[in-house]
Amino acid sequence: MSRIHFVVKESARLRYQAQADREGKSLGQWLREAADERLAATRPRKFTLEELREFNAACDARHPPGAREPDWEEAKRLIEEGKLSSARKQGLL
Repeated sequence: MSRIHFVVKESARLRYQAQADREGKSLGQWLREAADERLAATRPRKFTLEELREFNAACDARHPPGAREPDWEEAKRLIEEGKLSSARKQGLL
């Protein structure tokens, strides 16, 4: 197991210790849990299969029946047309 040392104001240490005491934990345990919670909050959330199905159904519901995504070649052509149109409007072409 590794050790980490860091500097905090005495007032902060006292607040941390008081909260750890209220939760019935050592200061080290309380700090480890706080760090783990912070780290977990920054990770992308994994969706369940059911959530993914609900998302896909909601996306499908936004489009009229029979609507389709363009195939890749058509999508590339549309992107290129958009870039050219924008460049013309900006006087770059």
